[in-house]
Amino acid sequence: MNPHPLPEDGAREPGGAMAVTVTVTASSVISRTETEPVALRFSYDRRQPFTVVLDMPDPADAGTARWSFARELLQSGLHLPSGEGDVRVWPPCRCNNRPDVRLLLGAGTGTVLLDVPVRPLSAWLIRTWEAVPPGKESAWIDWDAILKKLLDDR
Repeated sequence: MNPHPLPEDGAREPGGAMAVTVTVTASSVISRTETEPVALRFSYDRRQPFTVVLDMPDPADAGTARWSFARELLQSGLHLPSGEGDVRVWPPCRCNNRPDVRLLLGAGTGTVLLDVPVRPLSAWLIRTWEAVPPGKESAWIDWDAILKKLLDDR
């Protein structure tokens, strides 16, 4: 069973594994001197070719918090500060002796600042680009099915 079910409406399945996932141990930044380890699961599903999903334990309700955002945002954040709003990404910073990618995730209930090891994240992103190369995302979308669903929902 896929722990990250994603909508299948408008999805094409030309064969092969659909999901590319990685679990990494990141650091939740509590203060300048205090961090706490946290397990993060990044998922990419070719049926939703523009999107990555990040799941992490939610200490407030002992469940899982989920963010969905553009794969390109995460990729660009490896090299330069990226994003606005609920998801922001900063590359490793040698000048501050920070070797990790920094993610700021916001929600209506608060924000979390995470330091994510760059090597496993980069390796996972490469696997997603191998699954669906840049510029080929639209080929994975069944536009007729999406249009039909939109018209049926009217």
